[in-house]
Amino acid sequence: AKTEEDFATLEIHVYEERTGNLFVHHDIPLPAFPLCLAHGDINNDGGAGNYIAVGTFDPAIEIWNLDVLNALEPTCILGGMDTTAADEWMKQSILAAKGNNNKKNKKRNKKPKTPALRPGSHTDAVMSLSWNKLHRQVLCSGSADTTVKIWDITKAHDTAAVTTFSHHTDKVQSVLWHPTEGTLLATGGYDKTIAIVDARSADCKQFKVTADCESLCWDPHHPQYLTTATEDGVVSCWDVRNLADTGNKPVWSFVADEYGGVSDIAYNPNVPGMLTTCAVNKTVTLWDTYNKDGQPSLEQPPQACGNKDMGVGKLYTMSWYPSSPWLLGCGGSGNQLALWDMTREEPIQKRFGTRTTSAPMSLEGDEQENNNDGNTKEQDFEAMMSANDTAMEKVRENAEQLAKSKKKKGKKKVRTEEGGDAV
Repeated sequence: AKTEEDFATLEIHVYEERTGNLFVHHDIPLPAFPLCLAHGDINNDGGAGNYIAVGTFDPAIEIWNLDVLNALEPTCILGGMDTTAADEWMKQSILAAKGNNNKKNKKRNKKPKTPALRPGSHTDAVMSLSWNKLHRQVLCSGSADTTVKIWDITKAHDTAAVTTFSHHTDKVQSVLWHPTEGTLLATGGYDKTIAIVDARSADCKQFKVTADCESLCWDPHHPQYLTTATEDGVVSCWDVRNLADTGNKPVWSFVADEYGGVSDIAYNPNVPGMLTTCAVNKTVTLWDTYNKDGQPSLEQPPQACGNKDMGVGKLYTMSWYPSSPWLLGCGGSGNQLALWDMTREEPIQKRFGTRTTSAPMSLEGDEQENNNDGNTKEQDFEAMMSANDTAMEKVRENAEQLAKSKKKKGKKKVRTEEGGDAV
């Protein structure tokens, strides 16, 4: 999602990994400046698809279908302004304009008052979203109104949120569902507080951090660990099982950026121990959270393994591509999407290459497979083209013969006055 002056859009990019080509496939205009996104695969009718939830400066959450080109309106809207009365007034006004628009109709069709918020809606900007990957119809939102709400997409027509939590005292910057426990939710706000919430019982455990929370991330390979990034540049890891026993102390903590401004953190879902941070200093930094024995470090903080200037201005967000262990995407103030393909980064491959939990997508391997299959494909293509040419020639011959036969049938003998035959 990006903004240019007074115009906001949602862009859907396509990346061709073999050629390194990145381009915008289509875009969707947004009615307000976007603040957060969350991807899901269930719509309000319960059908599967490719959907994105968008949080903006408005209190509404819009769900857009990414598979529809030139979409004019979202699939559904959670919360926001109740425009039912205004829509009905517009409908009646159109019908009255077509019929007899007498004084009685004018009195009846008075313009409604300013629409109020729908029941259960946020009352301020939506700053964070998280779509549950286990209970796929469930969406969580955090807002500047200090509340956290849980929504059921399939009940979007009811408009009201399923559950509302009010354990924060300031804006909620980050919300994140647990990767394996579908009812466990982590939230972080500008009140310097992190909360672990059980959505079933509303049980909430809280602990303090050094500054306002900027981002949260569960370790997908060790899901008992929650990592936080704060405004002062500190990144900390917490064992959520033993918060009370450890006195709410982190497993490890370090300063990722001396000047602060760590805006996002992400674990590589395919490479255990690989942590990345991005900051307003325009760079992405790689960290190794494992010790020499190949286990999560419980005493020493992670070691920096390299960084890169992505060239798109101050970095605000980033994400790993789940289908490839070496592709990282990030967005910044330059209004551009930047990708870092680490396939041929020798230092990175030397350190993390043996840890991949899935088969890496090698560009060279793909090219070899394509080359091996190329001759067959070319032969098949040439055979197909020659067969088409032969078929077209037969069609032309048949058409010419048919035309000649029609001409012969059309010729008739006519007896002339002199007794001769004429054609």
